[in-house]
Amino acid sequence: MIVEFIGTPGAGKTTFMPVVRDHFRELHFQAYSVVEAARPFAERTVPGKLVRLLPLGRLQRLLLWKVFYAYCYAYRPIFAKQYPGLVQTVLGFQKWRPISGPDRKHVLHWFLHLTGSYGFLKSQAKTGDMLIIDEGFVHRVVQLFASENEVPDLRDITEYLSLIPKPDLVIFPKASREICEKRVIERGIWGRFQAKKPEETSRFIKNASLVVNFSVKFIREQGWTVVEVDNDMVNKETAELALRQSLSELVFSLPKKAYF
Repeated sequence: MIVEFIGTPGAGKTTFMPVVRDHFRELHFQAYSVVEAARPFAERTVPGKLVRLLPLGRLQRLLLWKVFYAYCYAYRPIFAKQYPGLVQTVLGFQKWRPISGPDRKHVLHWFLHLTGSYGFLKSQAKTGDMLIIDEGFVHRVVQLFASENEVPDLRDITEYLSLIPKPDLVIFPKASREICEKRVIERGIWGRFQAKKPEETSRFIKNASLVVNFSVKFIREQGWTVVEVDNDMVNKETAELALRQSLSELVFSLPKKAYF
């Protein structure tokens, strides 16, 4: 089972990630974030099994990370072959965006990294495994289509979402643009935004919110399973409890074979 998040920066993806993971572990899923899955899934490969057999101590953990990244890189062309329309479309969209060279490089680097890590982890997943991806293909709409310099093209977003691998579940932390911007500023602006003006950051968050809300509306119309959690002015514990309740209702409303 693959679970992805989507949300405006500051809406609460990082906050709710461990809540979702722990909830599904309590329901006896083998739930992993991408970071948590890296070494265990690398151990399932031939090189990973060899590393586990060697008495390397702390070096073993480092080598398993190397195995993970090597496989992620190797799976990029495999993913591109499986989803040629998606990769070509993304590359085409990014070529003409009114963003800086470093920003374009950043966007494409993390998209291509995602194609490799997604392809590798899915290839090694076993029955009962759950991958929880906070920066997956659904949330990638923020980097791919929102910036401080452009009005998001909703037609391009629709085309992109129609091409991506469909996750089994999407978690949507929802908060107002004003709340999201306040949280982003309080926790610290991203490194690549340090040299930008405050109004540029504000425009980016505004456009990101537009992209996220449109994307959620679209995937709901396509029949995707979306769990929304209000994380605007509500108490954190209340929001977490509401999310757990929604997840419980979702799981127990479906037959077990829908997940395994």
